[in-house]
Amino acid sequence: MHPSSKNNASQAPIGLISSAASERLLEQRREQKVSTPWGTAAALTGRIGGRDAVVVLRYGPKLTIPSHKINYRANIWAMRELGVERIISQNAIGSVNPAVRPGDIMISHDFLDRTKARPLSLFDDSECWVRVDMTEPFCPEVRQALLGATATMPDRVIDRGVFACVEGPRFETPAEIRALQRDGADIVGTPLVPEVTLAREAEMCFASIAPVINYGAGMAPAVIHVGPGSMNDTYYSGGLHDRIEQALIDAVAQLPSHRGCNCGHALRSGFHGQRPAWLKYCSLDELTEAASTGVPVVAEQTA
Repeated sequence: MHPSSKNNASQAPIGLISSAASERLLEQRREQKVSTPWGTAAALTGRIGGRDAVVVLRYGPKLTIPSHKINYRANIWAMRELGVERIISQNAIGSVNPAVRPGDIMISHDFLDRTKARPLSLFDDSECWVRVDMTEPFCPEVRQALLGATATMPDRVIDRGVFACVEGPRFETPAEIRALQRDGADIVGTPLVPEVTLAREAEMCFASIAPVINYGAGMAPAVIHVGPGSMNDTYYSGGLHDRIEQALIDAVAQLPSHRGCNCGHALRSGFHGQRPAWLKYCSLDELTEAASTGVPVVAEQTA
């Protein structure tokens, strides 16, 4: 249960985490500073696809914050404080699987966590043990909206795949890429984790759209970040970035007004201990209400 749920859930803004957001993508934008238990987070509010939206630029407005230095907990919680219930993550990444080519777009269904020093939980400093279920790591409703929005794109869209998230800031070695291949990864990048797990703890829906812009180390002569022939050049010069932004607009417009998934009940079966004071609204409230009234709580089922 989020603050927005106390009013009309259809009015809850859609969240987007990305490296950039053009004026075409995010209209009527305003800058926001949001206080959280983990510091102040910057966010942009506005409209995407005719709906209220909150955008977090994960690398900062000037792209100067590397993945291993992002304040992930503040970013996720700021979106929740602004009423967001569903998050789309835009991740331009590399291929691990030779069958996945630069220019493809992947809507991942699973992930591998290969990070090393990032926060693991919103509750690390709280007197509780939280173990949320990750059997279905990405929200099926948000994934379906992304698949629907990309269905008519000229690019090849891959509807399942495993996203390996690594620490960075450097690129992977050829040996590391081979290890990820053996572990079943299809794509690799440095964002995503812990965004996806923190969102689940915050009872927010989360899914990723990942344009592939390079091959991993050892699969091509070199991996180049910026300049002619670089991964960024591939992403922006061929129009892929613009098509991804249009897909984001269309996906937001296609999302149902109300959630029918189980993401909003993640803490109900995964929380043990003392509830921290900053956790003001969540599905634990429903358990408390059920205990006081004697009416059992029935989880919503995905349509």
